[in-house]
Amino acid sequence: MITIDTWRGLVTNGSPYALPVGAAVTQVNFQCRRPGELTARGGQATVSFTTHTAGTTQVVGMFRCPIGASESIIYQSADGTIRIARGVT
Repeated sequence: MITIDTWRGLVTNGSPYALPVGAAVTQVNFQCRRPGELTARGGQATVSFTTHTAGTTQVVGMFRCPIGASESIIYQSADGTIRIARGVT
């Protein structure tokens, strides 16, 4: 496990040879949900929803949306339709 005592931030336009110690050029599979804290994101998994029927139109955008104690997904199809899938099973 790598431990970085001082996180210098994400420097996307910097040369990797001129970065301060503790800075990064890319940030993959990490998220910053609280200032000063960097955590690993969870992996991907197949899910199904109790209140949704799959269609054949391509999905062009998808967003996680927790509603109350339930997980939901809001997404837009290629035809412009915006839908919500609720109740991860």
